[in-house]
Amino acid sequence: MKFVQRMRIVALMAQAATPFVRAQEPPVTPPQNSKPPGEEGKLRSEEETRKLLEQLACGPSGVHFSHHTEKGPQPLPEQPPDKGLIYVIRTRSGGFQSKLAMDRKWVGVNRGANYFYIEANPGPHYVCAKTSLDSPGLLRLGIEKGKAYYLYQNFTMGGAELDLLDESKGKEYVAKCHRSFFEEKAKK
Repeated sequence: MKFVQRMRIVALMAQAATPFVRAQEPPVTPPQNSKPPGEEGKLRSEEETRKLLEQLACGPSGVHFSHHTEKGPQPLPEQPPDKGLIYVIRTRSGGFQSKLAMDRKWVGVNRGANYFYIEANPGPHYVCAKTSLDSPGLLRLGIEKGKAYYLYQNFTMGGAELDLLDESKGKEYVAKCHRSFFEEKAKK
């Protein structure tokens, strides 16, 4: 199953990154006697695509959060009609923080058995889950108005994973977890 998920991520990364890179390249006029493309005609490698997605998704280094968990019941937000609502869930326990960035900005932090939520404007977004010691989990997410999304943060020996859950599984996890509250620490 992990292999299939990784292949889906690689396919999404390649699909998402190609238009962005092409939009950034200046137009090129081929020479009159051009030869068939050689090495430059190859598709970008998985590692190159991953690095590009990291640049599009992950926030700057050196950003730290203070965090606490609210153990009592917390009301869920109302779904905004003009935005998407993203729940970020982490079920596994562990003392380390896992940060989440969207479009190059850190937007939240979780610990084990926690969730938090954010609102997002409609359209495509690049999402990054990271701890200080692993390679990030990356995802391209298309947000629609009035829709809720459930992202699941998981951490393995190979790094972070970020999966999109179906609504029923997402709601089940949110009901079992505690809400995470956080704020960015002031720089010293």
